[in-house]
Amino acid sequence: MKLPPQAPKIQAENQRIDDPRISPEMRKAAEGLESIFTSEMMKAMRGTVEKSEFSLHNSASDVYEGMLDQEYAEISARQNSIGLSGQIIDYWLRSQPDPKYNQKRSPDVGSVRTGGTHEGKSNE
Repeated sequence: MKLPPQAPKIQAENQRIDDPRISPEMRKAAEGLESIFTSEMMKAMRGTVEKSEFSLHNSASDVYEGMLDQEYAEISARQNSIGLSGQIIDYWLRSQPDPKYNQKRSPDVGSVRTGGTHEGKSNE
């Protein structure tokens, strides 16, 4: 199954599809994490839909829906639809102390900035 074409693939700020710093294993691992996240999100979304007495729902349909959601999640991750795998790879690249992986990191940065809502705030 192929999802409909959308906007060009969104990549994180400092990476390209053919970036030599990113091994195929790293890309596959990041896509796997995105797939797991998407699958769990779809499972939670399905859990919010109320079952009616008229719906054809049984244990076989639960298995089918789970497998279908997993397949959708894997396709979505391969096509970088959500962009989470790109963010995972970007975070990994920025967190590497080796300059060959991290050309944009300034030497005076003590920790990796993740863009979180509490970044820069003290814990007092």
